[in-house]
Amino acid sequence: MNSRFFVTILLVCLFGAPVAFAQQPSASSSGTASAALPQIPSPSGPFGIGRIGFHWIDTSRPDKYDPKRQRDLMIYFWYPTSKSAGAKGQYLPGAAQMDAQPEVHKLMSVEFGNIWAPVVSGQISSHAIDNAPIASSGAPFPVVTFSHGLGGMGFEYTVLIEDLVSHGYVVAGIDHTYTAKAVWFPDGRVVTQRNDSPPAGLSQSERMKWMMKQVSIGISEGAADVRFVIDRMTQLNRDKQQFALAGAIDLKRIAAMGHSAGAEFAARACQQDSRIHACVDLDGGMVPFAALPIYDDDRTMRQPLLFLEAYHPDNNMGGTPDQIAEYKKVKEQQLQELRPGSYDVVLHSPGIAHPSFSDWPLLFHGQDGFPETPIVLHNLDLITQFIRAFLDMTLLGEKQPLFDGHTSPVPEAIVTAYGH
Repeated sequence: MNSRFFVTILLVCLFGAPVAFAQQPSASSSGTASAALPQIPSPSGPFGIGRIGFHWIDTSRPDKYDPKRQRDLMIYFWYPTSKSAGAKGQYLPGAAQMDAQPEVHKLMSVEFGNIWAPVVSGQISSHAIDNAPIASSGAPFPVVTFSHGLGGMGFEYTVLIEDLVSHGYVVAGIDHTYTAKAVWFPDGRVVTQRNDSPPAGLSQSERMKWMMKQVSIGISEGAADVRFVIDRMTQLNRDKQQFALAGAIDLKRIAAMGHSAGAEFAARACQQDSRIHACVDLDGGMVPFAALPIYDDDRTMRQPLLFLEAYHPDNNMGGTPDQIAEYKKVKEQQLQELRPGSYDVVLHSPGIAHPSFSDWPLLFHGQDGFPETPIVLHNLDLITQFIRAFLDMTLLGEKQPLFDGHTSPVPEAIVTAYGH
């Protein structure tokens, strides 16, 4: 992706430019011979990885594009299970069904380039075992909702998700319908990403107003998805017939996390919902406007926030110098309003970039400008360290050296504490 920022991305997408979830490999990229296929690293924690998918329908919201339906979502729960050496599972559930539909096959072949076939065949795999029994820990596990970026999918964050789960978290990965590149439903439907175009005949100022309204609508819908998933978890947490994880998740320890556009979904949900106890925003700043969502209701976040971002030089931030200066001013004001225990962490490690929070640089290491595998893994390790430390601190009450002092113990990170 050429720009990390949701607003810039969305505005470009609205006009049909070829921008997607992350910096994309060309379909003709070379270098994925079978012997060199990328591998998801083994998670670092003591637990194995289980996964189960649910098709949930929010009957209170109509489908934006199909008046005959209500808003429906696929949610994949990744959860701790007993560790099994060499465990392998699907990287992308539903890949074979997607591949069987010609238009979706074409779309995904562009999205994944020459690794799409290995994803479909299972040569590229995860460590998630579908429907495995959840681990018995004596206490329910804290829950993290996860929202992917625009044109992405939750599975493209497998490294990040599996790391959290291996350390005792349940992650509810939401496939945001129409925001995701493609969502496979158990009834055989594959719903692909939709991008609206502005009406013809608008003036430049009218087009800008229309586009900003679409940004607001998109963030609101993503946040509503997050809150709906929390609603359903709450309703079903004692119903093991409908929800296999009933009783095993701790609804008093919920965090919302997202990347890019998904970071804004999570942030807006945190502004609206006190059931969420911590928020993690992964590189979600909206240059040239704001770091966090701004709405007429003036709601601000009451949870501690981790604003974890890659360092981006000003000339890569997608705005004029005046716009970037204004963005930084607004960002500082917003972060100053946060509650104590909030942090802005800027990572300056070599090769760090907007896609570094996802699997994308690992899947395409050494291609199209992505770093080689050791650099990619180092950046993923930094990212997961800070996420896990923040959640351990906010949800589990554990002290964390990464956030204890005025100087970061990690030289590649600038950590700034916020809150009043």
